[in-house]
Amino acid sequence: MTTRDEAVEQLRVIRTMMERATIFRALSGETALMGGAAALAAAWLSDGKSGWSWANCWLIGLGLVLVFNVIQILRASAAHGRAFWSTGLRTALRGALPSLVGGGFLGLLYVRIGAPESIKLAASIWILHYGIALLAIREFAPRSMVWLGWAFVCFGLLCLAGLTHLNEFLSSTFGTLSGSHLMAIAFGGFHLLYGGIIVTTAHRDDSAV
Repeated sequence: MTTRDEAVEQLRVIRTMMERATIFRALSGETALMGGAAALAAAWLSDGKSGWSWANCWLIGLGLVLVFNVIQILRASAAHGRAFWSTGLRTALRGALPSLVGGGFLGLLYVRIGAPESIKLAASIWILHYGIALLAIREFAPRSMVWLGWAFVCFGLLCLAGLTHLNEFLSSTFGTLSGSHLMAIAFGGFHLLYGGIIVTTAHRDDSAV
């Protein structure tokens, strides 16, 4: 590879990383706060429900967050003069979609079966696979998002360990929590905490410039 080819390749890599950073800034902070608020609302509406009535509350909440997410990406893309369907977005989707689709399907399968504890199992699977999806894009995600992914993975595993009676302490702890409670803690609490940290940090950095 010639010196010119190396320079072109470096510029391509830098441009790709800038696109990815733009996307993750749009997906972080404000979107996390929106997702956390939607999760708490869905938890409140779905608590006490079962089957598809429970799942529909969460699917509607997911739809609202996805719409907000697309709007954020469109805003970021327009501000930086880049295409919406960028290399960074395609790379992120390729990494995250397998776990999201697989976990989503398994969770809905438990909802459809309607067996005892099925709602809790569905919630635990969604929590776990969402964390795995975040870790799947860790190579070009901010470190804070990697920590968020690990938080979801660890909490999802603890939920499954408690629900499957692998540990007596975890079983007694999670036995009193409903699927809505588990989802509220993870998708509500974790996202609000993460979003609050990202937004306040960004504001502090902006004011220091």
